[in-house]
Amino acid sequence: MSLDLKLGQRQEQRLALLPQMLQSIEILQLATSDLVTYLDVELQQNETLELLRSEVDAPEAPEMPTAEREDSGWEEVQRASDGGEDKKMGFLANVPARSGSLLDFIREQLAFRNVPGLIADVVVLLAERLDERGLLAASTEELASELDLDDELICESRCVLQLLEPRGIGAQNAIDAMLLQAANDPDLQLIEQLLRVHLKELSRNKLPDVARSLLLSVDELQELMQRVSSLNPRPAADFGEAENLPVQPDAFVWLQDGAVRVALDDESLPDLQVNAEYAALAGDRRTEREVRDYLRPKLRSAKDLIEAINQRKATLTRVVTAVMQQQFAFMESGCTGLRPLRMSQIADELEMHTSTVSRTIAGKYIQTDRGVFALRDFFDGGRIDAAPSAGQGRMAVGQQIVDLVAAENKQSPMSDDDLVSALQERGVQVARRTVAKYRRELAISSSYLRRKF
Repeated sequence: MSLDLKLGQRQEQRLALLPQMLQSIEILQLATSDLVTYLDVELQQNETLELLRSEVDAPEAPEMPTAEREDSGWEEVQRASDGGEDKKMGFLANVPARSGSLLDFIREQLAFRNVPGLIADVVVLLAERLDERGLLAASTEELASELDLDDELICESRCVLQLLEPRGIGAQNAIDAMLLQAANDPDLQLIEQLLRVHLKELSRNKLPDVARSLLLSVDELQELMQRVSSLNPRPAADFGEAENLPVQPDAFVWLQDGAVRVALDDESLPDLQVNAEYAALAGDRRTEREVRDYLRPKLRSAKDLIEAINQRKATLTRVVTAVMQQQFAFMESGCTGLRPLRMSQIADELEMHTSTVSRTIAGKYIQTDRGVFALRDFFDGGRIDAAPSAGQGRMAVGQQIVDLVAAENKQSPMSDDDLVSALQERGVQVARRTVAKYRRELAISSSYLRRKF
């Protein structure tokens, strides 16, 4: 093996992504809400980047008579409309408060009840051992051994816990929790038989068999099941669920004079500009070299960021417009008008790479007259023929299945084969296994379980 140093030439091809290109790609695939967070971090880290200040003065408020001001609460309105702290307080006052924990809720109830101090302390200890459903699966003996307390004290404290809201907490299983909630129901014994003995038959929709076993008519059994459906097997689930934040649309789409109109959600994004003073310092030769060397990369980064945001707006507008023009039937008739569409079609139409289209639609939502939809939903995974037509897309077929099931005879529901035939009459060619797959994805039960007696 030779260890000599040699000087030579080699020709090869490499794909080099500049930092500006990487930043543009990152910003392009960010949703509007994520981009706002990204820009907030950039504003804190780069002092040469600042918010664009509006030079237009706000118009003066018209004068109102004194008596009219007092009656209409003019002072509060005026304070909320200026740029002072009252505007911020008004915003905070409209933000919904976060729900407290289940343990705090239990402590509040114990404070208003005449519960001895020792029992109240044990109740809190038991509440700390509840699972996310609000159930306490451990037995009295296991809890007494773990806490080193008497069985009688544990049993009494558990009874107190089960009397608190939400009703059903502290039960050993879901059925016990539901029975605690139905404690005052006059048909408690029937409900207990229904839950402990006939749950398997109910899951298979064998209502006549269950009705005969309970000496009830089918109508009486259905009325009883209606009451049982109001019982919660997870009494504390509301305390453990994360808050469902509303989806923020990235673009708004509507029809106007037979044409597709698109507008981006620009109000959520701050208008950025480069700080003129720092730009002047960096370009002045009289400024110290260390200062200029520090400011120039910052200024370059700020300009690249602004350019990347503008490029994102232009690309997103082009892609959304092209997609909704392809899905024009959806704008007119809803989900049943969706047609199969691939990203490559949009990429070819806009003369851009397919990966660019994929990044553009990633995590983006649009607001339409039909509701809020993920932009990716319009790239339907249905079969694309030589001339794809409306109603053939994946989501369109699913919507037609939903409509057919909603309009069926509940005493004789449509089977998967019946759904296939009905779709064929509408010009949609799908296999039975495809219908079964879509039905499961839409959480639609089989025809046997959908039957009403």
